Amino acid sequence: MSNAIENGRASFAYEKVSKISQKGCKQEYRSLVRSFPVMIQTNGFGASIAFLFSKSKKEAHKALYEDISAWLSKENLINADLMGAVTRQDRDGYKMMTNETMALLLWLKRFAEGMINSETDTKE
Repeated sequence: MSNAIENGRASFAYEKVSKISQKGCKQEYRSLVRSFPVMIQTNGFGASIAFLFSKSKKEAHKALYEDISAWLSKENLINADLMGAVTRQDRDGYKMMTNETMALLLWLKRFAEGMINSETDTKE
């Protein structure tokens, strides 16, 4: 069963990065996905999600917020409103959301690094 969950995360992440790689914000998304796990470890899950929520006028931030929200909804860890769920969770639910998001970010990061060239790569 663990393998099925991991394959589901990989498939979901591949689909999301494929879509974002066709948009103008792909470099910003790549950078954000690469740095977001450290942000969670440094500031905590709730504060990091609140950061994405507050920056949702930027396309890359909105996309990552929506990707995390969609995955957690798919895994039945939240109903619909990610920010609301973060503020209402008990400790166990909060920990499950954090762990599941970190696992998803690992796949998003892998695919973003493979599918979206960095700015330095495109200038050469």
